[in-house]
Amino acid sequence: MHNTQEPQAATVGILGAGAMGTLFGTRLARAGIPVTLVDVNAQLLQAIREHGVHCETDQGPLHADVQAQQAHELTQPPARWLIFTKATHTQAALQSIAHLIGPGTLLLSLQNGIGHIETLHGFADAQQIAVGVTTWPARLLAPGKVSSLGSGKIRFMPRTGQVDACFQDFCDDLNRAGLHCEIDPEVETAIWEKLAFNAAFNGLCGITRQTVDGLASPLGRSLIREVLDEVVAVAAANGIAVDALRIQATVEDALNHHVGHQPSLLQDLLAGRPTETDSIHGAVVRAGERHGIATPMTRTLHQLISMTQQRTP
Repeated sequence: MHNTQEPQAATVGILGAGAMGTLFGTRLARAGIPVTLVDVNAQLLQAIREHGVHCETDQGPLHADVQAQQAHELTQPPARWLIFTKATHTQAALQSIAHLIGPGTLLLSLQNGIGHIETLHGFADAQQIAVGVTTWPARLLAPGKVSSLGSGKIRFMPRTGQVDACFQDFCDDLNRAGLHCEIDPEVETAIWEKLAFNAAFNGLCGITRQTVDGLASPLGRSLIREVLDEVVAVAAANGIAVDALRIQATVEDALNHHVGHQPSLLQDLLAGRPTETDSIHGAVVRAGERHGIATPMTRTLHQLISMTQQRTP
């Protein structure tokens, strides 16, 4: 059932107070945009309420005070939501805020992997939904504290393919926060290009326990190329014209500038949390199977990571 209460204009709810949620919450709040972080972890939220959110950047530390609540505690519905939950938790997370989603509420997913649109459609109409990608790096150091070294950007597109004033305002606010956002009609291409990037770096760093720059050796680069080639082939079979050279340029930038960065899948494995391998590697394998495209490297990464997380305490 849709919420009938009028949403708070200009406010942003961030669903998922992990690394990305904390990074975006910090930057939005410092730009003067009201932010509420929503999570299921009561201890995490208490730490944020007491100490605020902190972000270590190349330009120095950033700090902001934000609202932090569990979904059932919220009474005023935010006008816009950023969805940052892990793919395995998206359905339950959206269900927890269903009472806050009205006919004017906007939902923007910047999650890893593919397949999120179908889940969002269970809670809002097409004109309220947008999906996209972000290349901002973020590593959770402690509750409410992240490291984000290097830069990034956001690309998204409303599900309808039409840009209305509300989504344009959302984009403008993200730019006010210094998050380098653009509305991009070719966002499906961007999503698949990031999927290729994530399949390589999340998978290989997760299995080898290396940071991003640890894959800069000739062998590391060769393994990256194998994964990229498979995802590019699957994307092409699905009618998505990804740019292999652009993906490679992004890879080189990461190898050179994301020094010491642990991809989110590695962070999850080290912390004993479930990973997003199924919405990344598994999604590529399944999409390949539908078109008769073999993905042996990606399939092996999916199987190894699945085995690893099953035995992680």
